[in-house]
Amino acid sequence: MTPLLETRSLSKTFGGLKAVQNVDLRIEANRIVSVIGPNGAGKTTFFNCLSGIYRPDGGSILLEGRDITGRPPHQVCQLGLSRTFQNIRLFPEMTVLENVLVAQFQHRSLSPLPLLLHSPHFCAQEKQSRDDALGFLDFVGLAQYADTLSSSLAYGLQRRLEIARALATRPRLLLLDEPAAGMNPQETIDMVRLISSIRDRGLAILLIEHDMKVVMTISDDILVLDHGVPIAHGAPDHVRKDPQVIKAYLGEEISN
Repeated sequence: MTPLLETRSLSKTFGGLKAVQNVDLRIEANRIVSVIGPNGAGKTTFFNCLSGIYRPDGGSILLEGRDITGRPPHQVCQLGLSRTFQNIRLFPEMTVLENVLVAQFQHRSLSPLPLLLHSPHFCAQEKQSRDDALGFLDFVGLAQYADTLSSSLAYGLQRRLEIARALATRPRLLLLDEPAAGMNPQETIDMVRLISSIRDRGLAILLIEHDMKVVMTISDDILVLDHGVPIAHGAPDHVRKDPQVIKAYLGEEISN
């Protein structure tokens, strides 16, 4: 069976720095895969290569068997891969609803005349887009904030809005870069539940996360990077006992 995502010897360098080196990864549908490693391990660089922000220097990226290596971010998104960022990147002067509506434009078929005349077809599309956007907000628990400026939301709610916006692009694979960063324990628990619910909707998720309890609780598989090099890959119970992982990153076996 063709995997949803496959990387083959994926590599990226910056001058003399080998940020990602020969990473091989396969992700099947409806799986949660976490990427872990110490700061500077190449995790975000790996995400940037997958999402088209960086062009890899070597290797290839296949999405549902289609080579997307080096494609620009908007094309990667149109083909079914969406992401959030470690640093929140909302449109601060837009409402919560408008932030999600923006993400749906790639699925709209608009031409100037219907737009100017507000034709029945255009109006029907506008209503459908609004209803869909409200549905995504309801899914992440933000429907009541639809008309609120995104910049007015609490930090944890802004994280949820970023996920709603990513979901509005209708991806098959969602990349989440430290979704639980900066959250209190209850917010972290709620985020784990949300991520599980996203997987239950039929999506695969690739996750960068430093909270090891989150990683071990939610992951089907874990990829460990150290200085851009994969040093372990497998189920959580396998990874947590790997001597290289303990030495390079964890310092000791992870406790539940």
